[in-house]
Amino acid sequence: MTLRFLLTAAVLTSSLAQAQTTIFNIPALPPRSSAPATPAPASPAPMASSLPMTLPMLGLAHSANLSGPGSLRAGEATTWTFTLSNLDEQTIDLQHGACDVRFEVLDAAGKVVRANPTNTVCTMQLVMTDVAPGETMDVQDIRWDGRNSAGRALPAGEYTIRAVFSGAGVRIMAEEFPVTIEN
Repeated sequence: MTLRFLLTAAVLTSSLAQAQTTIFNIPALPPRSSAPATPAPASPAPMASSLPMTLPMLGLAHSANLSGPGSLRAGEATTWTFTLSNLDEQTIDLQHGACDVRFEVLDAAGKVVRANPTNTVCTMQLVMTDVAPGETMDVQDIRWDGRNSAGRALPAGEYTIRAVFSGAGVRIMAEEFPVTIEN
């Protein structure tokens, strides 16, 4: 083989490796709503977070919360539901992925003990969430089993779940949810 052929093969192989697309770098669909998302006014930086925070906040008046049990036992998977209430006069239309709600868990000192997973495999399922004015709808469920990011059971105590919807071109933060891990 000639040196020229080997160099050409090396350059092509390198270019092809960089051009691969995965489900993690496919851009989200834009919202269907005729009202564009407007960036939120600048506010103080929140405590360190592992959650996706790059998209602008939803520009329509809303409230987002987690609903579910206030306690769990370490090792027992428990489910909370991310709900969205529309406080605006326009419908909130979200076309999003099945894994667009992410969460993290903080200990009583505010340290992230269970970070947002970055290796989660999600389906390419498209979800349509349309919340009419005055309505509240479930967006997605999250599950946590009282373990830290390394998979070890956390000690009994007070923790906080923080969740964010990050898809359809907007970000929606839920109110922080206190939870107790019992022995």
